Amino acid sequence: MDAFQYQLTSETSINLKFEYGGEYFTFSLYREEGGWVLHPFDGILLRNQAMCALVVQELFKHKPFQVMLAKENIHFDNIRSTINLENVNAPVASRNEREDRTHPADDLMDFVQQHSLEEVIEYECQLIEERINFYKEILQRMFMDNLGPSDPEFQKVQDIVRIHQYSLDSLSSLNGPNLDAGRRGRF
Repeated sequence: MDAFQYQLTSETSINLKFEYGGEYFTFSLYREEGGWVLHPFDGILLRNQAMCALVVQELFKHKPFQVMLAKENIHFDNIRSTINLENVNAPVASRNEREDRTHPADDLMDFVQQHSLEEVIEYECQLIEERINFYKEILQRMFMDNLGPSDPEFQKVQDIVRIHQYSLDSLSSLNGPNLDAGRRGRF
């Protein structure tokens, strides 16, 4: 297996696999308003901010990753991570003192005022599609390890995919022709 692999899942989503320290780490790179978002799926990276920073730094230095970004016309400065990778070596208390202390309700009101209901539904659909792709990748790995539909764990992962697919179909149906596309910024 190569040290870096990627799969275009759509025009706005790319699944990445990167080897670091003899282990493969899985990322999703997807387009959001204002740029691209890099999200790690591996628990060790989600739980350990410093480890995540190391892996992401090496990923950005990796030439095949850079070539893939160039081919897909993605600029480095348009990529951000779902994990805060700034100041990972500073103690948590000092990082928290420097963080913006806006009230969460203010963020909610800003979100409500800046997004239409149609945009919120579309965003939720994108998140669910990413989860579906993630679990489909797990199914592929299980299948490659000679596990199939007769295996109870394989069946449970298939059920997760079905549940997410049902949710996606239900959410998608909410964005029907009855929504006023001209109405923006408020529910």
